[in-house]
Amino acid sequence: MQKTQILVVAVVLAGVSLVVSDEDLKPLDFYKYSLQWGPSACLYPPPGKKCEGRPEVRFTIHGLWPQYNKDTPVPPYCDDLTCTNTKPTSGNEVVEMLKKSTSQKELLISDWPNLYARQARKEEDNLEFWKYEWKQHGMCSDYPNKPSDYFSVPLKLLKRFENLKQDLGFERRSKVGDILKNLQRKDYKRPQIVCNSKNQLLEIRFCYKEKKPFDCPNWVGSKTCNTPTADIFLPDGAGWTDAVNYNFSHDGGNYIKLV
Repeated sequence: MQKTQILVVAVVLAGVSLVVSDEDLKPLDFYKYSLQWGPSACLYPPPGKKCEGRPEVRFTIHGLWPQYNKDTPVPPYCDDLTCTNTKPTSGNEVVEMLKKSTSQKELLISDWPNLYARQARKEEDNLEFWKYEWKQHGMCSDYPNKPSDYFSVPLKLLKRFENLKQDLGFERRSKVGDILKNLQRKDYKRPQIVCNSKNQLLEIRFCYKEKKPFDCPNWVGSKTCNTPTADIFLPDGAGWTDAVNYNFSHDGGNYIKLV
């Protein structure tokens, strides 16, 4: 009997330790809204990844990522229980929700796609990608138990960037500083620039605080394109930029070269 009572007390105390009070809660400071450029991502994919279909020549969503003060990424929920005092929806529950929500799933496939999804497992790979984004960033966002809202916000934001490719103003010999000035002239707030190893624009991240855009604390997001005078390219994009020739093999693989 005594052992049973001790066990019950231990379980209760363990449960209490997982409850984050308002005093213990570590407030989020802002969000990074990351848009990716498909041709750059497919020309030089991460190890073990490849694009099995030709990417659209437009910006699509990579993620909505909460940040702490001083531009510190918020760790996943499992590593930082102080990010919310609300029990987050689990990754598996999010997958089931998206399976049932046909309209939202179709929007995500269009505007927030897994660029490296296999053609034979397109839906499964996309669901895994969204599950990963949720577990890494959504559970510690302002929407920990509202995954539908977490995914809807970036989808709605994308409409504000319909002219982004043109507004970047790429020319024959564009420098990073030129692109940043072009955006400033078009009334964009300063973003964070991310390039691949070949100085091709891979991602552009815009910062939001209390749902309002502001200048990102650090515009440098990669080892390349990290000075205003650095060259920057937009594959298969506007102006002179790299022409990309896509050839697809019969087994779904692709071979990409610059021409």
